Amino acid sequence: SLRPYGEQIVGPRVWRVIFAFPSLCLAYSWITYFIAHAHDGITFYDLSGNDLAHTVAFCVNYISFFFLYPSVFNLKEVAAVEPPTLHLWETGIIRITRHPQFVGQSLWSAAHLAMVGTSFTALTMALLVAHH
Repeated sequence: SLRPYGEQIVGPRVWRVIFAFPSLCLAYSWITYFIAHAHDGITFYDLSGNDLAHTVAFCVNYISFFFLYPSVFNLKEVAAVEPPTLHLWETGIIRITRHPQFVGQSLWSAAHLAMVGTSFTALTMALLVAHH
């Protein structure tokens, strides 16, 4: 890991910003690519015009964010103002599952795949879940 050396040279806060910058740039480009190509590939089904499917997907997405971001309550850590700390939660979403981000990503991916059933979307969602 380069973190100990980088923090010695530029300081911990600047190192976190330097470390996060390429990740944010890549995330922006990948999200843009996904939006542009979500309907590419083999179309298995398309429920994007179905109001009931849209409502269910919206509700599942809403629930998924409770799993995806259980520890993002201290926004100063996210913005690299304060150093990140280890949070060991004994209550809340951690009592439901030991891997809340995996569950949240699975819910989010299932909701998006339910709306747009293309081979590109299926592969993208499978890779996102496998990543978590």
